[in-house]
Amino acid sequence: MSSREKILARLHNNRPDPDQYPLPSIPPLGERTATRQKFEENLKALGGQVLEQQTWETLEQAIKRYFPHEKVICSAVPEFCGTIRVDELTSPQQADKVDVLVVRSPFGIAETGSIFLSEEELHSLNSVAHLTQHIVVLLSENDLVANMHVAYEQRAEFHHARYGVLMSGPSATADIQGVLIRGAQGVRTLSIWWE
Repeated sequence: MSSREKILARLHNNRPDPDQYPLPSIPPLGERTATRQKFEENLKALGGQVLEQQTWETLEQAIKRYFPHEKVICSAVPEFCGTIRVDELTSPQQADKVDVLVVRSPFGIAETGSIFLSEEELHSLNSVAHLTQHIVVLLSENDLVANMHVAYEQRAEFHHARYGVLMSGPSATADIQGVLIRGAQGVRTLSIWWE
């Protein structure tokens, strides 16, 4: 047995029993109330937008209004057809051709204006959320949480998903002179459609 293996074996054999020494409870941190206004403020601060619904406008009509030149509209939700279903995409190379992805997020975080996506929402083609040009996220105001602490504490998705991503607006980068470019290395826009 090498020295490394001996040290690791000693550590393994001498670790405390988790049942005998439970982890301490974490006190509530930060704001506990989530509001749509706070979510929208933080989303917009990070370059995201809300698709403002005009009178009697459907999601399909709003997408045509906001993205009039985009041709490949991929749907990952049952109530919206688009031009292609996410289940029809079998590789990241096919996902690269998507102009607009329509997906539902199980929750949003008001403090950061973030939305959560996992393999469940993306139908196991996780690359589609990063290779598409625009993402339209269906989100319910009832599914907002105040901050990351509350999300981790209350949302089961953090503990059950094999893959998860928090998106806060479109991709962004800034060069050494501090010029901010949005949509440089990923999605160009992230838009919320309130359900």
